[in-house]
Order: sequence, then structure tokens, then C-alpha cells
Amino acid sequence: MLKFKNVHIKTDGGPLFQIQDLELKDGLVALMGRNGAGKSTLIKSILGNKSLFEGTITLDNKNIGDFAAKDLAKLISVVATKPTLFGNHSGREVLNLGRLPYQNLMAKLTAEDKVKVDEIIALLNLGKFSDRRFTDLSDGEKQMIMIGRAMVQDTQLILLDEPSAFLDLVNRHQLMKLMREIVDKTGKLILFSTHQTDDLEKYCDTVLLIEKGQLLNLKNPATFKADIYKSFGLDEV
Repeated sequence: MLKFKNVHIKTDGGPLFQIQDLELKDGLVALMGRNGAGKSTLIKSILGNKSLFEGTITLDNKNIGDFAAKDLAKLISVVATKPTLFGNHSGREVLNLGRLPYQNLMAKLTAEDKVKVDEIIALLNLGKFSDRRFTDLSDGEKQMIMIGRAMVQDTQLILLDEPSAFLDLVNRHQLMKLMREIVDKTGKLILFSTHQTDDLEKYCDTVLLIEKGQLLNLKNPATFKADIYKSFGLDEV
């Protein structure tokens, strides 16, 4: 579904790393690397920012830069590191925003849209706080709503940029479990960047590790943590 061929990820400061040949179809995939390695830049590249890469990135065999923005929004949804501010909107109203790519200029929810939102509220167990003001929610609850919005958007690919950065230990574990359940129930591809090594071997299918200018594809869960620590020059503890 998502393919990279001879891709060079870069910034204004110069090259970051390269991806020779990689194909991702479904599953839960972690993206790791040291600060400044290019994790967020890769996510932005997948969203079609042509200034950040050279080479070929395709989604369903079509070059990522050839999609119109609205069409791409039906294929890829994104959850940022820190939840966006939504004023006095309720959690449910934030979820409703996930249906925007499918609406006309009037942006009016259809019966089908409402059913989709209710399905995601039930799937992610959001009912206990979906009708509260978004600004009143905890960081963990906000992140759950943002993941819900991505699910409501109904895309095959979900990108999350360090989704656990502001979560405590309990919420980090719950997030990993939730992402695994979403993948198992829907067959989607979830790619998330992280600095956390906890539970990778338990929940992830693959770890993409940025090391020495290359993107390594780690496929053995039993050695995820050891390989990551070795890459960072640390002894596993």
C-alpha cells in the first residue's frame, strides 16, 4: 500500500537518511531514531511535502505528490504530537471533523456520518467523555479523541507523530493496546513515531529505525529493544 523507492529524506540543513526499498501494507509500525534524525520529516514527506524528499513515495501505486489534498485526506489521517486546540467544542464535535473530507461545501453531517462517529465512540469507548468540552479533558482523553477523529476519517493509513509524548505510563500502555486492537479489528496500517521502547515487542509488527543515514526495517520482535539500544550506543537494561 505504502511504498518507498530510493527515497532521500532531507531538510534545509541537508540530507537526513535514505530508504532504499520499503513496502508497508498493514499492521502496527513504530518509527524510532534519535532527536533530529528525521522522524517527523518522514511523516511530513508521506503527506506529500515534496520539498522534504527525493525519490518515489507511492500510496496504492500512485505518487504521493499527485493526490489532491481532499483525496489524500480520504487515504491518510494524522494525529499530531500535541492535541490541537478546539475552543469550546465537545469531544463529539471534534470527532465530527473527521468526516470533512467526505462532505460538500455546506459541511453538514449526513446520517452516514453520524453512524460512523457513533461506531468509533463505541469501538474506542469514548462515550464517557465524548460530550464533555475538549478543553476540559485530560491529555490522555484528548489524545483518545484525536485518535478517534482519525478513525472517523476512515483512512487505511494512520500516522501518529509521538502520540505518547505527553502521556503518563498507564496511558502509554493503554495507547499501545488500543493501536494494536485497531489494527487487528480493521486491518489498517498505523505508523507512529516514538522514543518509548516499552511494549514494542508485545504490540508492534515492525520497527523502522533511523540509524547512520539509513532506515532499517526490524522485523523480529524478540530483538527490537536490543537492536534499538545497540543503535543508540547503550547497554540494554
